[in-house]
Amino acid sequence: MISLQNMKYMIEISRHQSISAAAKALYISQSTLSTAIKEVELSLGIQLFKRNSRGVELTYEGQDYLNHARDIVEQAEYLERRYQHQKSIPMRFSVSTQRLPFSTMSFIKIIDEIGLDRYDIAIREGPTHEVIHDVATRRSEIGVMCINDHYLNTMQKLLDTSNLAFHILGKIKSYVFLRKLHPLAQKDSLTLDELKPYPFVTYDQGDDNLLHFSEEILFNEILDKNIHVIDRCTKIALVRGTDCFSIGPDLTNSDGDKMHSKLNEIQAIEFSEHNQILHAGYIMRREHTLSTIGIRYIATLENKINCMTI
Repeated sequence: MISLQNMKYMIEISRHQSISAAAKALYISQSTLSTAIKEVELSLGIQLFKRNSRGVELTYEGQDYLNHARDIVEQAEYLERRYQHQKSIPMRFSVSTQRLPFSTMSFIKIIDEIGLDRYDIAIREGPTHEVIHDVATRRSEIGVMCINDHYLNTMQKLLDTSNLAFHILGKIKSYVFLRKLHPLAQKDSLTLDELKPYPFVTYDQGDDNLLHFSEEILFNEILDKNIHVIDRCTKIALVRGTDCFSIGPDLTNSDGDKMHSKLNEIQAIEFSEHNQILHAGYIMRREHTLSTIGIRYIATLENKINCMTI
């Protein structure tokens, strides 16, 4: 086994093209470097250096070895810097979430309240199975989810297999989201029959086994026009720019943004049928004790959900 230290020695000898100069730069004896060369050459079964009138030079095999050794040393030094740096960061936090605007807004509020010069925090939006995986593997401390009332017990059994618990913060209902120029935009409420002629935009869960654990009420089995998207930005663009519609608990409208000021505004209309209840809350590992920022995030999240509770 070649040590990282010996790799560094070989790199330094190559840089100076002299054992004596390298020893001087490293503040060690020439004999120590000579021994290191012999150990590496014996381990690899090749000759690294050959002597010349000015000192030493790399052989062909030695040059090839040094190319790989430099990569390894650079990676090792990067890891060392990374984790030394992380030790000095006073706050770390990560939350994974289904594509739910209120979870992102809660995260934004937490950023405003942190009040620290240094922190390392993350929010990850994705399908249900990614949220569960992130929390189960400790990539995220908290996972924000909305679960259809019909599948709540099934979801809780699934979470039990990963030693996760779902904490309900409120019950919310779904709305129809469409642009203000949509032919149905003037309606006070909408039925599924009225919506059937128009394309339905829904999130792709990426795993058919978790299809019914979506953050939406799903109708793609009985509608003729279905568009599946991965991210919230694409869904918003489709609803803004076409007569597509979406059904869910929330869909961010960014018309206050200068960049979107000329785009069609999205509005929410009451859905008068199939209005199944969604349980909004968060998942976490059963044995986990929430961090201070985790507690603050959940309090903020609960306030956001309470504003939508039925």
